[in-house]
Amino acid sequence: MIAIQYLGGKSRISKQISEVIIDEISRRKEPNSSLDCVSNRERESNGCLISLFCGSRAVESELAPHFKSVICNDNHKYLVALWQALQDGYELPEVISEEIYKSIRDNKDDNPALTGFVGFGCSFGGKFFGGYARNKMGTNYAAQSKRSILKDFANLQDAVFTCNDYKDVVIPAGSVVYADPPYGNTTGYTSGKFNTEEFWEYMRKISKDNMVLISELNAPDDFKCIWERPFTRTLDRNKNNQFKVVEKLFIHNE
Repeated sequence: MIAIQYLGGKSRISKQISEVIIDEISRRKEPNSSLDCVSNRERESNGCLISLFCGSRAVESELAPHFKSVICNDNHKYLVALWQALQDGYELPEVISEEIYKSIRDNKDDNPALTGFVGFGCSFGGKFFGGYARNKMGTNYAAQSKRSILKDFANLQDAVFTCNDYKDVVIPAGSVVYADPPYGNTTGYTSGKFNTEEFWEYMRKISKDNMVLISELNAPDDFKCIWERPFTRTLDRNKNNQFKVVEKLFIHNE
């Protein structure tokens, strides 16, 4: 496991996604590029990567070494609290009993960083407090999640982590923006059901001055798919309760 367990996380395909993004950036910056949608601002990128929905930040960790500055945003306050605490040297626990798990679940604001770690890293399938993770092999999910988090967090030690609505993130013109929103028409956003139509309209707006790449299953016709891969997800403890999707990466085709 490359990153913390996280519902909808991209840990298993983060390297592939990051390689496609870096290749696309390089292609668009070629002096003789014939791409009509390449702006001067894109060619003169300020070296800033902005992630609007960083989540488990698996893709961001892969991309970070290629940029001068990184801003990772998510509107889940406990997850952001975890990443900010790690930057300050917070020590993650290696053992979380079911009793402690339930206590943290019922007192989330006592230690937001610990809540973020336990809520995702010690829950089945990475669903926030979706049930204490266990299996027949007796896997220590807390220790496993700790190792996974620390393994690649070094790449993001100097990143700026913010907790805002994605539309409130300040985006300097010429940035590379990565967006991995909740699947369309799902309740994957803290404030309630995610407004997909509003999201795509905002992607069109910021694509005018930035290179914007979006991870999603489907997109409107004016967005071009530049990469895709079949993927299997598990909903709960029932291993048979799975569904297959085709993860895709889109860019606005102006």
